[in-house]
Amino acid sequence: MSVVRKATGGLKKNKGKQICENDEHDSGKWTEVPKENRIATLDIFAGCGGLSEGLQQAGVSFTKWAIEYEEPAGEAFRQNHPEAAVFVDNCNVILKAIMDKCGDADDCVSTSEAAEQAAKLAEENIKNLPVPGEVEFINGGPPCQGFSGMNRFNQSPWSKVQCEMILAFLSFAEYFRPRYFLLENVRNFVSFNKGQTFRLAVASLLEMGYQVRFGILEAGTFGVAQSRKRAFIWAAAPGETLPDWPEPMHVFASPELKITLPDGNYYAAAKSTAGGAPFRAITVRDTIGDLPKVENGASKLILEYGGEPVSWFQKKIRGSTIALNDHISKEMNELNLIRCKHIPKRPGCDWHDLPDEKVKLSSGQMVDLIPWCLPNTAKRHNQWKGLYGRLDWEGNFPTSVTDPQPMGKVGMCFHPDQDRIITVRECARSQGFPDSYQFAGTIQTKHRQIGNAVPPPLAFALGRKLKEAVDAMRQQA
Repeated sequence: MSVVRKATGGLKKNKGKQICENDEHDSGKWTEVPKENRIATLDIFAGCGGLSEGLQQAGVSFTKWAIEYEEPAGEAFRQNHPEAAVFVDNCNVILKAIMDKCGDADDCVSTSEAAEQAAKLAEENIKNLPVPGEVEFINGGPPCQGFSGMNRFNQSPWSKVQCEMILAFLSFAEYFRPRYFLLENVRNFVSFNKGQTFRLAVASLLEMGYQVRFGILEAGTFGVAQSRKRAFIWAAAPGETLPDWPEPMHVFASPELKITLPDGNYYAAAKSTAGGAPFRAITVRDTIGDLPKVENGASKLILEYGGEPVSWFQKKIRGSTIALNDHISKEMNELNLIRCKHIPKRPGCDWHDLPDEKVKLSSGQMVDLIPWCLPNTAKRHNQWKGLYGRLDWEGNFPTSVTDPQPMGKVGMCFHPDQDRIITVRECARSQGFPDSYQFAGTIQTKHRQIGNAVPPPLAFALGRKLKEAVDAMRQQA
């Protein structure tokens, strides 16, 4: 979909939310941010709302509208951001409906299917659609599976569809002309398809007249115990202040943060903190060490904490929450549970530490404890390092995935000293979601929402820099 009409942004009042007034690491000093100090925001490909959550915590934005294709994620967004108008639909359909509402149907090039679906939108949804002049900030993360190195099918037709989602996202910027624009994606976005998709996004924003800045950030350097590299493109309208990159605050090994430029030089948005930073790395113990013990397949949705927080992170992540939600674990089958129980409770242990023997299942069947396929293919797959792996209390989580399982791409999903897969809440904490944050649907859809999200602490760091830029413009006015 492409559009040609331009529009200017306008300031809208919005609902305040609490932020830490002084040091972002001091969770004890919170003040209400005045409504007029926030910019009206549209979150596209919103997921369960990790990006919006962090930006709102930073006191800079108020997400008034959100678009999300998957119903469970859209429901989670509604639960956590009740003031937002959430549209659970294809973003192309929503843009078509907006342009029809504004009398710009002739400027819109869309598929017949999108036009048909737009015409079927409920009157209440059409009434709540944003119009040019209302949206000051557009942010979002177009579907990234096609660009991810963790997806073995990244040359598939679905991958091409996801590239088209980038273009749809840019069409919103072209139509609304917001003051600020933020695109988030996986690290491989900058190199996928020989960098053509990434360069197209940057070139399109420059053609629209925006100032543009791009870079790769590591979430682990901003206060989560997880290795998660993400690519970002900032854009600011002419006359606005382009936000700087946030300064990494936590020690964390951060390889692959450089972007290769066409002339062969390298560019990095943030310096490595492997050699030092103001704060130490957050560990698995810091993140989940206070949570009560549960068993394989735990399904009780609400539990008592059973103890006090024992780290700064735990105190911050709990906030004022008095009950523990979603401390639920995927149920492993009998054989995988037996394998899990045989994995030593030591750092770095995985399938290599399983004894070479057979076990008898309840059915009477005798099976190999070591999965038969792993030894025979290990040389071609980096020894399948991490499969059936335990987390290290003093280490960090691997990149959060949408479906934690012992034979998954990121197989290190066993609790450090309990015989189970890590819970939904433990995964949420690894991403920096507060314990008050809700997820929707089945345990599978909850894991998917968390795995696809932007870590709120990373979004918070970006939001603080955006707030500095917005405040600078207000001071100049």
